Amino acid sequence: MHFSRGLLPSVFILTLFSVEVFAIQVVVPSAPRGGTFVHGNFLGISFELSFLDKYFGSDVNSIPTPFLNYLKVYEAYLPSIPLRLRIGGNSVDISTYVKSQTQFLNVTDPGAQKDHIPVTFGPTLLNVMSKVGKDIGGAEYLMGLSLSKPNDTTIAELAVAAHQILGDELDALLLGNEPDLYYWNGKRPGLSNYTVDDYVGDYQVVFNQLKSTSNGDVLAQNNIGGPTICCAWDLATTLQQSYLETFKQQLKYITLQHYPQNNCPDSHSPPPVLEYYLDHSNTVNLAKWQKPGVDLAVANGKPVIMTEFSTAACGGFTGVSDTFGAVLWGVDYSLQLATVGYSGAYLHTRERNITYNLYDYPGDGVDGWTTLPMFYSYLPVLNALQSRNGSKVVDLNLEDSMTKTGGTNAAYSIYDVTTSELYRLAFINFADGGGSVQYTIPQGTLPQTGYNVTVRYLTAPSIQEKWDITWGGKTWRGVKDGKPLNAATGQDLSLDCSSGCTVDVPNPGLALVLVNKALPQGMSSSGGKNGAGGGVVAFASIFAAVSSVFSFQVFSAFL
Repeated sequence: MHFSRGLLPSVFILTLFSVEVFAIQVVVPSAPRGGTFVHGNFLGISFELSFLDKYFGSDVNSIPTPFLNYLKVYEAYLPSIPLRLRIGGNSVDISTYVKSQTQFLNVTDPGAQKDHIPVTFGPTLLNVMSKVGKDIGGAEYLMGLSLSKPNDTTIAELAVAAHQILGDELDALLLGNEPDLYYWNGKRPGLSNYTVDDYVGDYQVVFNQLKSTSNGDVLAQNNIGGPTICCAWDLATTLQQSYLETFKQQLKYITLQHYPQNNCPDSHSPPPVLEYYLDHSNTVNLAKWQKPGVDLAVANGKPVIMTEFSTAACGGFTGVSDTFGAVLWGVDYSLQLATVGYSGAYLHTRERNITYNLYDYPGDGVDGWTTLPMFYSYLPVLNALQSRNGSKVVDLNLEDSMTKTGGTNAAYSIYDVTTSELYRLAFINFADGGGSVQYTIPQGTLPQTGYNVTVRYLTAPSIQEKWDITWGGKTWRGVKDGKPLNAATGQDLSLDCSSGCTVDVPNPGLALVLVNKALPQGMSSSGGKNGAGGGVVAFASIFAAVSSVFSFQVFSAFL
């Protein structure tokens, strides 16, 4: 048996079945308490520049169809706003834009360490980026600019070309990547250290170039992002050490990137532990990283973007980053970031056989694309924030889960930013070993127009599962073209919540409650009050009846 810490179950025994169930009463605010306004495309995809051709193709006529299919899955949840894509990573700062180069990418040092591979690239790359956006129905890009050599004139050339070719598809230019590690990574070999003052000076050098380019003053667009620190510097201190004051007018975003663990060659991090990602209180604490700086930026009218994140830096860990547990963590952390001041976040992906990738392109005898676990993290987040007006996200602190260690439940309520009306509930169950948790929504919680709800499930047999994952009755297991297949379990469930209702979530799993909202294209409700939703849904009415008869608030049933 497995009991969530803090629960004191009552027990009764039936002889026909063998399933363990817990019930939790859910308290939902009628309106958001504070919170940050976020758009439906809050969660984006970050691509490492040095491997971009493996995903985007070599020219506008060779963009891989499976890659477009994957992106279209996400775009289906964004009917009126573009999908966010970021081109960057460590390779940006050691790579060079060559305006005469027709080749998409050229690797200049094939023997370089895999986390720092330099390339040259030209306008073809930008043209392909633009074509991808048009092919999927809308994309907006963060494009990295090198700060490795501030006097390099190709920085300004890339900025000009990005504006000319991408146009409205260009969201912002990110100048520099992880400057707080420049000294340690050997990018400032002539200095005994690299300080914030040095960084501000380098920024000013590049800004002087951007003010006077062949296309005029690029800075007039006011779409620069920075400082994109990750590790060693404090954001609030960096902003206050003249960075924000000096560049405030041109800065569109304040940017960060961060990983909770580290698998880099010089890492001294403790061994990876999957359980870390399954504890909601750890996720809450992680999202508070740089919170004073985030608050300072927001107070100065600057949206804060997490431009790159995943489970562990430098490729993740096998058995951690490539599991269903990591998928649930990806949803939990994304929604948590939305509660603490971030306006966007980007999950990172890079070369083939990286454990935290979203999908792998063909290679090593594999003739098609392979869907990896983290691909599924996007789907509940995009669906959860699917409001045309924008959203505010609230952590429900279920059973003190924000501070209590060892808990296995997390829950969020999501509201329309204009009307303050509740339109989504997300329940995340990190417990393993079978059985389920019942989240009881009391009468009066939902708006009167939202009594008939759809419950959509993200499920897998276990926390360690890598392939057998379903979302909304669909799975990408075994597909080679990026198009989903119908799954045997996990279909949507329709519920009447006019008198309150109970949402049953398997161990492990996630349920997204769609309150009176249309489903995205390509997804359909199973229909019926107790529609066919696999094993968990099939038991829902039995559990509800048992709970009613015995009046248990928290119970465990061995059926």
